Amino acid sequence: MNKRTAALLLAVACSGFTPRGGSAARRSPESAAPAPAGLWLKTVDIHRLNRDWYPERISVLSEILNRRSEPYSVTQLYFSLRMGANGRLHTELTRALKNGEDTTEKMKAKVTIGNPRESLTPEDENTYSVSISDSPFNPDHQNAVSFSASGEKQLLFGHLCHRYEFTYQTAIVSKGKSEKLTWNGMAWLEERSGLPVKLEFSVSPLPSRIRSLWAIYLYDTAQLGKWVLNKVTISGHGGFLFITKRFRTTTMFSQYRRAPHA
Repeated sequence: MNKRTAALLLAVACSGFTPRGGSAARRSPESAAPAPAGLWLKTVDIHRLNRDWYPERISVLSEILNRRSEPYSVTQLYFSLRMGANGRLHTELTRALKNGEDTTEKMKAKVTIGNPRESLTPEDENTYSVSISDSPFNPDHQNAVSFSASGEKQLLFGHLCHRYEFTYQTAIVSKGKSEKLTWNGMAWLEERSGLPVKLEFSVSPLPSRIRSLWAIYLYDTAQLGKWVLNKVTISGHGGFLFITKRFRTTTMFSQYRRAPHA
């Protein structure tokens, strides 16, 4: 379980941000809330207009929990990203801690990070790779998405949001091969603008030895004209035979920059 969980975590940390041209997100003027399909289309448009942002800093906190949900093993990873003159995004592990002990040099020897904009084709057959650049809001993937408005509303971070239930048919790289993967979950969209505020889901099939998994994406909506991913939390449990372990990973993204337009 640990090896695949770590691989999943690393894929989150080294997600494939794909800089594209586009303008900033725009909020709709105050008006009547659009129909359910129209609101989802507004969300898709916001994704399109903001997918050229990329973070220069990523931090990952990985915790193995005891039965009281207290961490007894903690790993912290810190990454730096920069855009090269050729438009390639370079990622570097800058610091690693294991239960407070500095393991940076040891981790640098173990961690291999490719260009996030290239396809994921890991050599290790145990790697289970996903990318947070993948999204049910991606305008290029809408033929793989089904959604419905639940009718539930909730105030989230100052935004009155509608809850949408969705299914997204995508793929992962597992054992060096592309395999089908389904996201099943909920999206919370601001009722007038369609601004995505929160995304939460599980996947099927689950990685081997993982018995449950739930992912929550929280977006930074504080700045008008800028919609970016702020935090990802993945929690669940898994194990082998009678040994079960709970885990929780938190990935934070900061210092966003806009990629130069091609």
